[in-house]
Amino acid sequence: MNPKTNLQELLNKYYAGTITDEERILLEEWYTRWNPEQQVVSPEEIDQLKADVWQSLNVNERPAATKWLWPKIALAASVILCLTAGIYNYLSSSKAQQQPLNAKARKTDIAPGGNKAVLVLNNGVKIDLNSQTNGTVAKQGNVKIVKTANGRLAYAPDDIDASTVVYNTLSTPRGGKYDLTLADGTRVWLNSASSITYPTAFKGNERTVNITGEVYFEIAHNPKQPFRVNFKGHTIEDIGTEFNINAYDDEPVVKTTLVTGSIKLSRNSKSVTLRPGQQSITSLSNTDIAVQEADINEAIAWKNGLFKFKKAKIEDVMRQLSRWYNVDVAYPYGVPKTVFSGEMIKDANASQILDMLTYFKVNYEIAQQNNGPEKKIIIKP
Repeated sequence: MNPKTNLQELLNKYYAGTITDEERILLEEWYTRWNPEQQVVSPEEIDQLKADVWQSLNVNERPAATKWLWPKIALAASVILCLTAGIYNYLSSSKAQQQPLNAKARKTDIAPGGNKAVLVLNNGVKIDLNSQTNGTVAKQGNVKIVKTANGRLAYAPDDIDASTVVYNTLSTPRGGKYDLTLADGTRVWLNSASSITYPTAFKGNERTVNITGEVYFEIAHNPKQPFRVNFKGHTIEDIGTEFNINAYDDEPVVKTTLVTGSIKLSRNSKSVTLRPGQQSITSLSNTDIAVQEADINEAIAWKNGLFKFKKAKIEDVMRQLSRWYNVDVAYPYGVPKTVFSGEMIKDANASQILDMLTYFKVNYEIAQQNNGPEKKIIIKP
């Protein structure tokens, strides 16, 4: 097969979402070595790419399924971003020129977010979890609050029946994320600029929590004690399942995506029941609850350490970057009309993500605000 055609097919599959794990690895490895002046990829180069990829994984032979290797690949591979117009046609054009790195942006680069959260106890005491060593950070009645070795917060009740129920709040700032295990064993992941308010022990006929921002739930099964999540006038009722809620104030819609199990979503006097793979969408301007098939990988990419975009406007992209890098974004020259699809690893400096935009004539500057520590991303033509 003509290597140029082979590369075109890989790019078409990437955009269509049908690319295999092995094909994705080869495409990203090719991208890291791409030379804008090179018009043809030789068969020898493709063979060398294959050999180098598998050698870098330290495996003796190819496994039957490579999906488990993806997180390791993603951390090592360069950021890849595809325009819906077609990356290949652009990169193979004789007019394509690699943009020089922005020295000023490099000087004022922004590190990625990480595990950052504040725990607020029922008496108003605030605990910065970053400053806490592993072990017990507080005690609420008969419940110990423990920071585990892997950076998660966990509630360990000695005796639930004897526990006095009080409420705590865990919140992440912009540039933060955190994992939490509730007293019933339910696991919770908080994205940046998010919060959850919950009891230190679950007693009675139901388990109820309140959230803001974006939160992923893995509910501990208990049919005798349904789990309810309240957010922005919505209520989710669940017995034992996994789902993601995106309810940021700066997003135009609220999205609830069901991964496994079943949930009932209620809003005002209306309700829907979601099945796995479905997503509900609501907005302030409409009281209806729309239901559509979801791209699960896109909805939970943040939890897996990725940005994933599918025909996203640049404002959608930059809102996510703004929260993760704790930075404001300005469009003094207007908002570019570019639409993007693709994946980017979150464990990268802001300039590494933003540099990809420059290949498609969306330029930027990372500027300090008022000569202080605060920074701003300025999108330029």
